[in-house]
Formats: sequence, C-alpha cells, structure tokens
Amino acid sequence: MVNVAVVNYGRLNDYAAMLPELTGGLHVFSHHELERTSGFAHYEYVPDCEFVPYAELRLRELARDRVFDHVITDNEYDLERVARLRTHLGVPGQSPESALSFRDKVVMKEVAGKRVRTPRFAGLGTFADLLAFIDDVGYPVVVKPRKQGGSRDITVLRDRDDLTAFSRRHWRDDLMAEEFVDGEVHHVDAVLADGYRFVACSRYLRSCLGVLSGENNGSLQLHPDDPVAVELTAFLDDCLAAFGTPAVSAYHLEVFRTADGELLLCEIASRVGGARIPALTRATYGLDPLTVWLRLSTGLPVEDAPSGPPAELHGAVAIVPPGHAVRAPERPPFPWITAYEVNTALADGAVAQNSTSHLCWAMVEGRTTAEVEIRLRETEAWLVANTADVP
Repeated sequence: MVNVAVVNYGRLNDYAAMLPELTGGLHVFSHHELERTSGFAHYEYVPDCEFVPYAELRLRELARDRVFDHVITDNEYDLERVARLRTHLGVPGQSPESALSFRDKVVMKEVAGKRVRTPRFAGLGTFADLLAFIDDVGYPVVVKPRKQGGSRDITVLRDRDDLTAFSRRHWRDDLMAEEFVDGEVHHVDAVLADGYRFVACSRYLRSCLGVLSGENNGSLQLHPDDPVAVELTAFLDDCLAAFGTPAVSAYHLEVFRTADGELLLCEIASRVGGARIPALTRATYGLDPLTVWLRLSTGLPVEDAPSGPPAELHGAVAIVPPGHAVRAPERPPFPWITAYEVNTALADGAVAQNSTSHLCWAMVEGRTTAEVEIRLRETEAWLVANTADVP
C-alpha cells in the first residue's frame, strides 16, 4: 500500500478521480469539506486548516504506524509546512529551502535576480526603511506582505498623501517595498518533471491590483508560437535556473512587460495558477494542471504533454463585486461563450478582497489572441450593462 499525506485547500478537488490508484492510501486533511472521501485511508475536515498546525501534528502522529511515500498539497500557503513534513518523514519532494524561496518575495527576488531582471525592492523592518526606499526610488512604490498572495493587502503609494494615509495604519513586520512597474502583466503556467514539460503563456486583461479599485479581472492566452510567448518561456527557464527546484513541480510565473518590451519578474510560485487559469488550460490543451502535477508527484503515469498548436485559444473575464447588492446577469448571448458561472456564495454588498473576488465570470474562445481579447471586452461590456441593482 502506497501512503500519501494530503493537505488540501480546494473546495472541488476530487482526489479519488485524480489519483484512483492511490485512493485507499490517501490521508487527507482539508481546509474545505470535500464531497467524495469514501475509500480514503483517513479524512478530516479541519476548519481553518490553512492557518492552524493541526494537520502537521496529526500526520507526524500517523507516521508512527505507517510509512508515508509522498506528501502533497494543492495550496501555496501549505508549501512550507508540507516541505517540513517531507524532511521529517524522509520523503522526496520540494525542500523547505526551495519552498521558502518561492514563498518569501524578498528571498524570491534575491534568488531570481541572479538570472533575470527584477524591480528594485527592499525588505521593510521599520517605517524608516520605507522612507529610505522612497527617497531612493521615488514614487510610486508598492508595499506588500512578503508571503501573501492573490493581491491581498497590497498598497500602492503614489504620492505624499498616500504615504501619510499609510502611516496611520497599524504597522506589520512582514512587509516589503518594490518600485512600481508600468506595463502589461503576463503569466506563464507550467508543469515540469523529468521527461515531461508543459508551458502555457497568457496576458492579464488588466493588472491584478485593479480589482481592489473596482476594475474587472481577466486573462487571455497567447499562441505558443507568438514571439512574446517564446520570450516568456525563455524567461521562465532562465528564472528557474536560479532556484533549487524539485524533480516535479508546477509553476505560476507573473512577468511585467514594459512598453519597450523589457521583461521583469513580478513573482513566481511553485504551484498551479489560481482562479480561472486551470479552466482555461483544460479548454485549450485538454490538460488539467493540478491532476498532472499531483500524479507526477506521486509517481503515477500521465498522458504526454500536448505538442501541437492548439485549435482555439481561450480567455476569461470576471466581474468584480460592486460593493452593493446586485443580481448577476444570465449567460451572455454570444456563441463564443464556452463557460459562464455566477458566484452564488457572494454576500450582498461584498467588495473585492483579492484578485479572485468575482460576481460572475465568463470564458470565451477565438482563433487568435486578438480575437479572444475583442470578444472578452464585448462580453465584459454586456455583463456590466446587464448587472442589475437589487432594490
């Protein structure tokens, strides 16, 4: 029996479907309640599992009576503790040092900066460090937590008034500062292993930070032969060459591209891209990146990575919560819409908390990136026009 420890976050993850050969050896601790858990060796729903160390304790205890062959997680915020578990249990996979370098954005940029260009940055121990950074770099600057994700808790300081307002907030000791980069933001999503390579490049419709000020969020895929996609793929390889990487991993890389075409690292994470990215990947390439990553990580076979050009490209746009009670529209009446979902769990009056916050989202298809973008913007305009206020 192969025993696999799983620290889960995803609400809809179906481990019995993704890893059917291993179902009887799965020991799953989950942040959200899962629907299909029968046949697991062990399953516990752990409220706030992402934030509490209970799963780490129980897995160490379970390991006294059995040998764990693999320790896996789908969640960026669990990468470090899962890496610690691997070290404790003598299990192969990403090390604590590697996990830290993909989680701590100061360490990340120090490491990546050996091979690729990054914005100027600094860790902030005190408010005086922030003032010194602004004196050196000038406005605007971005202040964000070193280990946060999804554009959470990020502040852009554009002038002295913003700085004054920021100085009235409670100071926290996990911050960094970075120069603001004006330009497009691209993302590269990959699953890499010995004998396996899948890389897909995309461009965000707008900066992910825009959702915090009410802008809708989205992304559209680039054709693999697009010159920008070729550059981004090479940037990924150069960036990863600076890191200690596990034999199997998934990556979500975000890259600034300035008006003159220069590429700078925004961030890189050693996990599958979030929000609508996996759905776009499945639609275009017939590949579920999480399933492939977890199967490769547990020594299970997978189909060969797609090698030919895709027949269609896809993009998605998400409408952000407006801050007051609204009713999401019905499915837009366009033939190029391939998926549409309404966030039924959204509370009335909600506002965007992070880059995944949404009222509803739609996926479109097209033959080229330009066609996808035209259709995305038409779909977005229709959704905004047909979102109704609730009296």
